[in-house]
Amino acid sequence: MPLNSNIGDGIMKYDLVVVGGGPGGLMAARTAAEDGLKVLLIERKRNITSTPRTDVSIFYWKFIIPDEYIEPIMVEMGTGTTIQGAESGVRPKTKFNFLGPGFSVDYTGPVIPYYNYIKLSPAGYQVYCIKDDLWGFYFSRESILADLLAAVQKTKAEVLAGTLALGVENTSDGVKVRVRTKSGEQTLEARKAIAADGIASTVVNSLGLNQNRTARQAKVTGYILEGVEPDIYDHGAWLSCDIPSISPGPVYMGFHAEAGNLNLRHLITRSGEAIEKFMRHSRYAPWFRHARLVRKTAFAGSIHMPVLREPVAGNVLIIGDAISQESFIQGAIACGYQGAKATLKELNGQKGYPEYIDWLHKAFAFFALPGHFQLKRNRHIFTMALPNDEDVDYVFRLMQEQGKTGHPAGFVVENPELLKDERPEFYERLKKAIEEVNRLAVKGWG
Repeated sequence: MPLNSNIGDGIMKYDLVVVGGGPGGLMAARTAAEDGLKVLLIERKRNITSTPRTDVSIFYWKFIIPDEYIEPIMVEMGTGTTIQGAESGVRPKTKFNFLGPGFSVDYTGPVIPYYNYIKLSPAGYQVYCIKDDLWGFYFSRESILADLLAAVQKTKAEVLAGTLALGVENTSDGVKVRVRTKSGEQTLEARKAIAADGIASTVVNSLGLNQNRTARQAKVTGYILEGVEPDIYDHGAWLSCDIPSISPGPVYMGFHAEAGNLNLRHLITRSGEAIEKFMRHSRYAPWFRHARLVRKTAFAGSIHMPVLREPVAGNVLIIGDAISQESFIQGAIACGYQGAKATLKELNGQKGYPEYIDWLHKAFAFFALPGHFQLKRNRHIFTMALPNDEDVDYVFRLMQEQGKTGHPAGFVVENPELLKDERPEFYERLKKAIEEVNRLAVKGWG
């Protein structure tokens, strides 16, 4: 099947048009086509498997981040070995089993387990958020996209790369999807549509679903480096460094041993300028003396909040990052599968969309877990209350000396009395930050 079909001058009719060729959109197209629907997948990139955007590429094993897919996942390695708990091995072939919906995804790329999540301060104090407990895997986004695309190509689904969706309009018996290709603007018709076009979804915007949401600009930059020489490294660790003088958000680092070299697969923060400052920081500059830049990545766009609690508009179902900016790879794939199943039911006269929404509200932390907003709240308070490197070093040193594990944000917010006598100014800032974030929460923040 050709990757790019010719739309032609006429209007083509499909059961389902999937907008977006990321993990969620590919999974939706594959599932719907396997169920017998006539499917068209459109993707704005010409090369669907390329990943120029910054992405941490972590397949989360357990809940550690506020916005996350929380249904259980089981991982099988190439020889049939099943990874559960803290045992793991690296195999050439992997199967991700989604136990909630009851489906699996084959994956042929690299898999590297993460057992530790270590946070570092400006002076190098270390706090283990997670220690000696398998919490996720590094994987290749390019590989999983290639595997999912290959699965789509085995079906009768059509794939149109280099096609930008301009918007979707509901009609009496389906949808009209306006698209732009290299030959100009055209309109497609289908009975149903699935919007899987990410956080800056043109489909969501065209349907008017952003009218009561707040947009904020987000920018993330990433470097991939070879020859990095850290003196703080624990095999199977994901690192992040809190240095307010460099960046208001953490600098994230994921290391991988490849061909005898310790490569920095991900060095991520808000901007390239912040990364360059981090690489020159007196404590961490020696890590990068012999480093070689392999590739730069970037992401920039508008994030709309709050999340869409009812991600359906007429004949259009919304999945993945178009609902929330942090559904992650495993969440997007699960949404794609469940969204395709819901669409099939709707086409057969059943209530597939309400069932999808019910599942969504149980499967994602931003809907299901009472502690979701508490985690976000703590991290916002931490950023507001610790505006300088000295305060961050103080908190990290205190936790390291006491042998505490867990996120420093939770430690500070839940133990303010530890700061009152020794750091009264810090304590007052903390109280004000708590009051401000609580006020924002009441107004619908998050």
